Amino acid sequence: MSTSQLKQMKRFRKGSRFMGVMFTLVGLFLLFNFSILLLDPESTITVNGVVTSEFNPKLRAVIFTASFTLIGVILLFVPKSILNKLFVWRQSLASTFSRDK
Repeated sequence: MSTSQLKQMKRFRKGSRFMGVMFTLVGLFLLFNFSILLLDPESTITVNGVVTSEFNPKLRAVIFTASFTLIGVILLFVPKSILNKLFVWRQSLASTFSRDK
């Protein structure tokens, strides 16, 4: 690998970690807010334009926002070797579809 590719790989790893931090922060913020909404039986949520206070739509909102937190934590703690393999796979995929043939 050339030094430019190594720099790109390092940038890819740092970008993945940054995305993990962002997903975790946003996910935790949304999870906190929707958890409060879930625990309050009189709170309402709008689903498909209909205002409802049912438990199931609130639970789905909590699960959906928890997935953001889970994705963020996975991106934060994934080993460096896996991120390197993803970078190499991305580069080979990009070269397959490039127009420079």
